[in-house]
Formats: sequence, C-alpha cells, structure tokens
Amino acid sequence: MRSPQDALYALVSDWPVNGGVHQQRAIDFCRAWLAGRMPVETVRQAFILAALEAGVAINDDEDGAEAAVPVS
Repeated sequence: MRSPQDALYALVSDWPVNGGVHQQRAIDFCRAWLAGRMPVETVRQAFILAALEAGVAINDDEDGAEAAVPVS
C-alpha cells in the first residue's frame, strides 16, 4: 500500500475475510489518519495485524510500502 487511503480501500473492498477485529481496527485507524488524528506508522502496524489475521502476505518494497497479497 502506498498510503493509508490505499490500505482503507483494500480493507473495505478487496479483503478476503470480513469481520475481523484487526480488520475493523485498521479501517478505523485509516479513517482517523484521513481526519488527521492518527500517525501513519500506527496505521501501518494496524494494517499488518489485519493482514496477519486474514492470512494476507505482506511484501515490503525498497521504499517501505507494503503490498497485500492474499495467501491461497
């Protein structure tokens, strides 16, 4: 993900498992970031926990951006 906005889209539209505690927390944190109330690193950590919860692999690129890849 390039930004919490991208992460929010993935969490809401493309997430393979819905209803997870970490998924909802990550959604809330992304929305808080959009409102200027949450640091980006906190959002990143919440997204990683949501990915672990859903079995989604995270691949960091050289710029530190994550790419979420569903694990089959």
